[in-house]
Amino acid sequence: MYEVTYAHETGRQLAVVSYEARPEDIGRKAGEAFGTVAAYLARIGVAVTGPALSCYTMGPEFFQVASGFVVSGPFEPGEGVEPYRLPEGEVATTTHLGAYDQLGKAYDALREGVAAQGRRLVEKGLMWEEYWSGPEAPPEETRTVIFWPVEPQEG
Repeated sequence: MYEVTYAHETGRQLAVVSYEARPEDIGRKAGEAFGTVAAYLARIGVAVTGPALSCYTMGPEFFQVASGFVVSGPFEPGEGVEPYRLPEGEVATTTHLGAYDQLGKAYDALREGVAAQGRRLVEKGLMWEEYWSGPEAPPEETRTVIFWPVEPQEG
């Protein structure tokens, strides 16, 4: 059972590596990106202050993905790592506990929950996932929080 809630995204600063990927390649490419970003940030002395995450927009054939970490503030880009800021505004969110290959259920629940509350997701925009479990976690204990911007409420 998924609970859909709403939150305000403040526009957190990220350090990311951007890439294109088919759904079946995202896990591998995200893992590589996390390693690249973590190594670069350690080298330049920038603190990671939040979870690993991946931001997604759907292209014509591939996802456009930016994977990395929430960081303490501005930094000089390099080695394929670039600054990225999450969009500020209201988001719908839900938490998935379980294997990554079952995330589709959480996305379906998020869509249905938002619609049931008379709201609309920003379909053409950015969505993101925060990963609160490391790669060593058993699949059934993996915790992923999904964020998807919603249209402003009228009235």
